[in-house]
Amino acid sequence: MIGWDEVGMLLAALVGACHEAADSAVDSAAVDSGEEATDSDADTATDIGDLGKDTAAEAAEEAAYAAFYDTRTIQQVVIAVTSADAAAMDEEALREYSLHPSNPVLSYFPASITINGETIDNVGIRLKGSSTFQFWDQKPSLKVKFFESDPDQRYAGLKRATFNNMTGDPAMGREVVGYHFWQDAGMAVPSANFAQIWVSFDDADPLYYGLYTNLEAMDSEWVERNFDDDSGDLWEGNDSADFSRRGIDHFALVTGLGDKDLLDVARDQVQNHGDDFYAEVNDVLDMDNFLDFWTLSLTIGNRDGYPFHLNDYFVYLDPADGRFDFIPWGMDESFDTATPTYANYVTGAVAANCLYYDETCPQRYLDAMDQNLDLYESSDIASFASAMQDLTVDAMTDDVRKNWGGYALTTAQVESYRTTLNYRIEMYPGWLRTTMGL
Repeated sequence: MIGWDEVGMLLAALVGACHEAADSAVDSAAVDSGEEATDSDADTATDIGDLGKDTAAEAAEEAAYAAFYDTRTIQQVVIAVTSADAAAMDEEALREYSLHPSNPVLSYFPASITINGETIDNVGIRLKGSSTFQFWDQKPSLKVKFFESDPDQRYAGLKRATFNNMTGDPAMGREVVGYHFWQDAGMAVPSANFAQIWVSFDDADPLYYGLYTNLEAMDSEWVERNFDDDSGDLWEGNDSADFSRRGIDHFALVTGLGDKDLLDVARDQVQNHGDDFYAEVNDVLDMDNFLDFWTLSLTIGNRDGYPFHLNDYFVYLDPADGRFDFIPWGMDESFDTATPTYANYVTGAVAANCLYYDETCPQRYLDAMDQNLDLYESSDIASFASAMQDLTVDAMTDDVRKNWGGYALTTAQVESYRTTLNYRIEMYPGWLRTTMGL
C-alpha cells in the first residue's frame, strides 16, 4: 500500500495543481480547492430507473432509512475487501489524483458490507475525497455502491452510502450538527449521523478504522425523497461552478436528463439582468431559496461553499416551478471564526449581483439573515451538539486513526476542539448581528 512519504508528495501536488487550475478557470479570484467534493457518479435516467414498490415495501424501506440515519445511534459497519483490491485502489488514486487532481476517475472494487448485523454482498467500494483524501493505511473516506452487481439491490432504499473520515474537522462532528440545523430549518439537505467502521482484509479479523460521518449520497433516490417532482436535473457545483460565463461549465450532472440549455438560460439571466435583479432572476432561480441557502450558510459559519467559494453545493431544477434550488454540501468546516467577516464578502455571481446591482435585494438578504438568526437562537443546536459529543465519546476515544489533515489527534485534542465548537455555537448569533448591524 502507499506510504506516508508518497501521501505527502501526492497531497502537495494535488493542492498545487488545484490552485493552478482554479486561477485559470474563473472570472474572479477567491476560488476554493473543493474540499470534500462528492465525486458523484452520474445517476442518469438511463441508469437504472425506478423500482416497482408496493406500499408495504415502501414503508419498510422508510423505516430502514430512518434507522440508518437516526442521530440517536451510531451505525455499526464492517467492510470486507481483499488486500490486493485495497492496494489497487491506492495505486489508482495515486495515479488519478496526480493526473486529474480536480476530477479524478476512481473505480469501484468488489466488497461486502455488514450494517448493524445485516450483510450485503457484491457491492462496490471506492476511495473518495479531495483535500481530505487518504489511503488505506490512513483513514480513507469511502463510497459504497449497493447496486454494483445487481441493479435492483438496495440497502434501506438507498443506491449508495457515503462515509466521510472527518479529517477536515478536528471536533469530529461539525457535519452532523450542520446538516441537522439545516433540516430543522426545513431545507432539502442530505441526512447525516455517525458510523463506526471496521475493515476486514482477506477475511481476517476486522480492524477498527474509527468514527465516520454517515452522509446520505446525493443521487436520484435523494431527489425522490426531497422533491414532489423528481424528474428534474440535479447538478453538482464543482470547483469554479457558477452562473457565469466560465463557471457554468463546472456543473456536473448527478441525476436527470442533463438539459444543459436550462443552465445556460439561468446563466444568461444572471449575467444580463436589468435594474430589478431579484425579480428577473427569480424566474429561473428560486431567490427565496437562495437567500435562505446563503444566510443559513453564514448562520452556521459554513463559508466553504457557494457563494463564498465556488464549490461544495448542488442545484436542482425543480420541474414543479421550473427554477433552480440551491443545496449545501460539505459541512465539515462549519463554525469557522472567520466566517462573520465574510458576511458582506462574496464571490458567487448570484450573491454579488444581489448586493451590488439591485436596490431591494440587499435588504431582502438582511431580512433573511435576521429571520434565520432568530431561527438559530430558538433551535436546539447547542443541546444537539452536546448530545452528539456524548454519543460518540467512546467511539472517538477508541479511534486511533483520528487525524486532522494527516496530523494525528489525541482524545484530549478532539475534546478541546469540541469545547471550542460549543463556544462558537453559542457566540455565532451575536458575532453575526454585530458584523451585519442587525
